[in-house]
Amino acid sequence: MSDAVIRPARADDQPAIAAFTTDTFSWGDYVSDVFLDWLADSRARVAVATVDDQPVAVARAVMMSETEGWMHGARVHPDHRRQGLATRLNHALSDWAREQGALVVRLMIESWNDAAQRQVELAGYRRVCEWLHATRTLGSEPDPVSNGGRRVPGDEQLAVASPAEIEPAWVAWSVSELARTGRALYPRGWLMRRMTQQDLVQAVEDKRLLYGASGWIVAEPEDETMFVPFFVATEDDGYRLARAVVDRADRKGYQRIRLLVPAVDWAPDALERAGFDLTGDQIWERTLV
Repeated sequence: MSDAVIRPARADDQPAIAAFTTDTFSWGDYVSDVFLDWLADSRARVAVATVDDQPVAVARAVMMSETEGWMHGARVHPDHRRQGLATRLNHALSDWAREQGALVVRLMIESWNDAAQRQVELAGYRRVCEWLHATRTLGSEPDPVSNGGRRVPGDEQLAVASPAEIEPAWVAWSVSELARTGRALYPRGWLMRRMTQQDLVQAVEDKRLLYGASGWIVAEPEDETMFVPFFVATEDDGYRLARAVVDRADRKGYQRIRLLVPAVDWAPDALERAGFDLTGDQIWERTLV
């Protein structure tokens, strides 16, 4: 066990954190870029593990609602791995979340990341559900629907929903296999919390709730990407709705689509037929009471 000290992060920790997070993934990392924004967020706490007051690990907790915390951004210097630092940071941040009123904390791990799954299981988490992360680039690849030729739009176009669609969308989602499989969670960027009907009210106010004959989505802009955190259809209509999502994004000039949906049995086939590439993400949960 490391003799590192756990403390709240400071702005002057950024250079040391940047030094060991630059090449975390093949594309780099984002932690250093958002670190100061994290510190400024009153809903969140960033903690570091230090050796001689130099950060060698970092992690963040954010309150997603009055009773739900989310853990993410855990990074450990390569020279200090396998010393329990990620677990110590997680416990310290869980204590902070409990003090804020959290009854539960959650986090996301890629389905292939066995080492991280073992680590959080030892830290007291249990896997509660799996989501599919579906992505598609528009305009630069052959379209599977047309056997590699020019993309042919589907027969359904999504429209901006009026307030009258809030109740039917909420009821359809609430009783669906999607809500059960996804533990009624609602993605906010890469973070999640329990969904409420007010989320759909806000989506209508922002003109982000869209509907068609096959179902409903929420579509949010992420620069040149259309992010879809809410996708509600039946098994029979899932493919049609996925095609309608692609058509909507194309008409609006997006370069990419990023869609998160609970891993129900029918979703992989529907999304892959519509040209999406899929990866899996597991949601792990730890109660604090």
